Amino acid sequence: MPRVPFPVMLLLLLGVCGGASAADITLPQRPHPWLACDAEELARLKAALNGAGPTRDVVATMIARANAAVAAPLEFPPRGGQHNQWYQCATCEMGLTTLDATHHQCPKCKKVYSGPPYDDVLFKDTHNRNFRRALEAAWGYALTGDAAMAGFTKRVLLGYAERYLQYPYHNNRQRADGVDGGHISEQTLGEASLTATCIAPAYDLVYDTLTAEEHAAVADGLLRPLLENLDRHKAGKSNWQSWHNAAMITGGMLLGDAAWIRKALDSPQHGFAFQMKASVTAEGMWYENSWGYHFYTLTALVHTAEAARRLGIDLWRNPRFARMFTLPAQYILPGGKLPRFGDDVNTSAVRAFEMEAAYRALREPALLAVLPATPTFHSIQFGRPTDGAATAAPLASTVFPSAGHAILRTGDPAGLVSVLTFGPFGGFHGHFDKLSFVLYAHGQELGVDPGRAASQAYRLAIHGNWYRATLSHNTVVVDRTSQQGAAGELLAFAPEIPAVTVRCATAYKTVRHTRTLVQQPAYLLVVDELADDTPHRYDWVYHSRGTRATCPVARETAKPDTDYPGMIYLQDLRMGEADGPIAVQFAGETVTTYLHAAAMPDTGILVADGPGSSVLERVPLAMLTREGATARFVTVLEPVRTGTPPTITTVKTMDADQGLVVRITRKGKMETIRISTNYAITIER
Repeated sequence: MPRVPFPVMLLLLLGVCGGASAADITLPQRPHPWLACDAEELARLKAALNGAGPTRDVVATMIARANAAVAAPLEFPPRGGQHNQWYQCATCEMGLTTLDATHHQCPKCKKVYSGPPYDDVLFKDTHNRNFRRALEAAWGYALTGDAAMAGFTKRVLLGYAERYLQYPYHNNRQRADGVDGGHISEQTLGEASLTATCIAPAYDLVYDTLTAEEHAAVADGLLRPLLENLDRHKAGKSNWQSWHNAAMITGGMLLGDAAWIRKALDSPQHGFAFQMKASVTAEGMWYENSWGYHFYTLTALVHTAEAARRLGIDLWRNPRFARMFTLPAQYILPGGKLPRFGDDVNTSAVRAFEMEAAYRALREPALLAVLPATPTFHSIQFGRPTDGAATAAPLASTVFPSAGHAILRTGDPAGLVSVLTFGPFGGFHGHFDKLSFVLYAHGQELGVDPGRAASQAYRLAIHGNWYRATLSHNTVVVDRTSQQGAAGELLAFAPEIPAVTVRCATAYKTVRHTRTLVQQPAYLLVVDELADDTPHRYDWVYHSRGTRATCPVARETAKPDTDYPGMIYLQDLRMGEADGPIAVQFAGETVTTYLHAAAMPDTGILVADGPGSSVLERVPLAMLTREGATARFVTVLEPVRTGTPPTITTVKTMDADQGLVVRITRKGKMETIRISTNYAITIER
């Protein structure tokens, strides 16, 4: 079939990698595909399909998905989809279970919901599935030449071109106002993501099979009105705008419209260059301080960079962009996960598409730690061999002042890793968690940051009153209220110990909170100093994996304090008071954590459990309470294999002229840790 020619030349300003310059950009004057892949990449994939072994199996799996996409019925929902935040039981504050297309049940109270917006959440799933199937079929056609596969992709594209403007405009508030909604998706964010990840590459892969009339239908009925809708929503510093940019450059390339490409790259308050300056720290952390949103945004940025690469523009040279890939490689926790800070669930640093594209461009050895060890579709496409690949160097303790994270690593016997957060507040997707930390040992997560609910319950009270609230994090709550959005500061870092001291003086107006972590191979020492000119209630909180938190001092059954935001989500509350040392045990199936708290008069102790990924998953916690203008908490966390007794018997403190002395009796021997007034750490054994 005849191709519809693109304009021969595009004039594009290149101010995205440093000094601005003007250059003529020629769109590829060759048969498609050239956006989803180029001829060399397609040849590698075809060679793998015609070969043998694991690489053939990977590409053959894509062909199998393409065949399945073509064979299954194609359904177009009657209207656009709705955000998953509505797929919740508002009473029980948890996600629903699908019974069928129009019946959705709460797994706790068993109430059944029907109609909008609940049905519409499933419509969104269907829309997303349709475009994913269209892309899979398009890849199948590109790899095999099967006309039926191209035909299916065309049916999807033309079907949505016919329906896009007929679907009612709506947003995630179930209204038809504002500029952030869409026709297929309830957000410009969703429609931009569909464009960059599915619509544009699928269209590119089957481009040469469409007639002139079909090209016009896709351009005028789907791509152009979709981009125009995105352009109404100027999102600026946000992950939304990064996805808008990805859609504008990929859609603009297929439309042959230079204006969209300029918007994506050079728009002064919205383009790629602006995003790098305004939204990424010098070390490469996305400003929302959540690994889930770091990678969510990074996917959009990679689609933008790869599209630009097809135009001869190298965005990979931007140093902050490059660091967005190398930074997470230094945070990896046991199991390949990243710290669950902010609105995150369980983000992994190992990424097939994003990291393969970055490694192809940067050849940075640190990325080997976040690349799959076995072949993937994208490792084949980008030409990275996975047999006999070099491994990354062992990770060390480090600190990132701009991102606001300190990572402490020690080796045997426990393999402890702790990560402390003290950086800038992450905005809408950030939490009130300043100076909180997570702890891993014996290859698993122990000290828990809850992230967000797995069901993405942004509109429900539990999101603000628990998941974002200070109470759900491993830090100190002042006067039973959550922190304000704030940033801490780094006071000292000693990687050779390792140890770190940070301070935050703005989370609670005039209260100064200083926290020191000193990590040793068998334990983590946590020292907190809180000070103000007026008295306060200070609640030191720690959440740990385990079946239950037990404490000999906490014997009295208690009820949640309804005046304490977030306390209503606690269960199995037991409380007590002590003037002497306090011990708490978090028993787990394979690892048990012992909390040893140094003695301090008039200390309250509460043990309970709170929500994890939902209200049904319970995570034990311990809360130590002290009152006064100042308060000090000195605790030691010791994780051991379940069935093995703790090695620490006492933790004592003493004020000295030059600072604080902590004496830990372990295995019958004294270990003395001195923290000077300038936060220098010395250890004596």
